[in-house]
Amino acid sequence: MIEENIIKLKKKFNEIKKLGYVKTVRNGSTGVGATFESLIGKEEESFEIPDYYGIEIKTKRAYSKSYISLFNAVPTGSSFHETKRLRDNYGYPSKRDKRLKALYAEVFCNSATKVGLWYYFELKLDKVKNKLILVVYDYKKEIVDESTYWDLDILKEKLERKLQVMALIKAWTNHINEIEYFKYYKINYYILKDFDSFIDALEKGKIRVVFKVDSHIEESKYGMTDEHGVGFTIREEDLLYIFDLYRW
Repeated sequence: MIEENIIKLKKKFNEIKKLGYVKTVRNGSTGVGATFESLIGKEEESFEIPDYYGIEIKTKRAYSKSYISLFNAVPTGSSFHETKRLRDNYGYPSKRDKRLKALYAEVFCNSATKVGLWYYFELKLDKVKNKLILVVYDYKKEIVDESTYWDLDILKEKLERKLQVMALIKAWTNHINEIEYFKYYKINYYILKDFDSFIDALEKGKIRVVFKVDSHIEESKYGMTDEHGVGFTIREEDLLYIFDLYRW
């Protein structure tokens, strides 16, 4: 069945490829994905399910070195709204308004990332407790917080539900009168290996966790948390740590 759906998407992709350059449906970094989804007739939604008949679609601009988002997973901790607690305790002045706080961080296993002026974040796997723990250090590299974590069973469920099959689609870009156009030219399919491969990639620092937590500055929401998800991401060149390339 999945092979039929792969063939179905490849046929649709070839039709889109013949269109040449297509005007973006949205400005900004997400335009390449939103435009392709509009061309296959997919409506935007927030459900964590594969995009197209069991296939998760990822899109990239040609030559882009950006990480590929796998899935989002908000951590558990000592607060009901854990990302807000992390921002309030370990964040720094927001660029939007210096009176408010923001927390943007790219965090890896076994490698401490500096966050603002005073703190470092690092991921630690605890296989006995079945957790991925966020360790926070102060500027002296002394542990100040280990209460934030992700349950490994939840990460496994998210990975296996969303990414059994992934299609990575590349697009050339062009700008005409400051409007971006995309020409979709390449598609590769990836088959998920297993959760152990995902854990191994985490331990090797091939997968990072990205925090994007800011504060609203609009009068009606002033100071409220503006969160853009906590994402698990990977570089294209590291995809084969957790996927097998589908061979025709």
